[in-house]
Amino acid sequence: MFIGLLFVAGAYLLGSIPFALVVARPFGIDPRRAGSGNPGATNVARLLGKKWGALVLALDLGKALLPTALARAYLSGIPEGPWWVAATGLAAFLGHLFPVWLGFRGGKGVASAAGVLAVLCPKALALLLPVFVLAVALSGYVSVGSLAAAALAPLGVKFLYPEPAYFWMTLSMAILIWVKHRANLQRLLRGEEKSWRRA
Repeated sequence: MFIGLLFVAGAYLLGSIPFALVVARPFGIDPRRAGSGNPGATNVARLLGKKWGALVLALDLGKALLPTALARAYLSGIPEGPWWVAATGLAAFLGHLFPVWLGFRGGKGVASAAGVLAVLCPKALALLLPVFVLAVALSGYVSVGSLAAAALAPLGVKFLYPEPAYFWMTLSMAILIWVKHRANLQRLLRGEEKSWRRA
């Protein structure tokens, strides 16, 4: 149990690293106070360009992927191992959403959730990626793609993976992604959401 708690705590702290701020700081820009105000890859791409947004995307994905992969390698064999592995992945995701370094006000977690699923549920992630791309292409909004993928993620994991810990982890992440996108939903309803095509 102690080793499991260490992994969970470490994953949360790693997930809390605000890479959007780290990347944008040399340019004198704070993503929390510019663009959409979200410290994430999409906002950085709008503010600094797609290559910097891609870098933040990779870092946010990686900071969740790494602790999840280590947890699967070292915790799978202990009692309740899958639950500890799932808890580690969820902790990294929560670190991004509620980072201790930023007063618990972080990003929306889409890239970090993808990093967790890349390790634990890669088949589900492979099905969700075209859903995301198609939704963005048809709507012009990254938020629509994120919400569509999040909505289908628990179903994909449920049908492709028998481990209940992974389903509940994915369901928790999906719900929180929707909660974090509530402002986007309001802007979509008002017709005020920023289109990726016009970014």
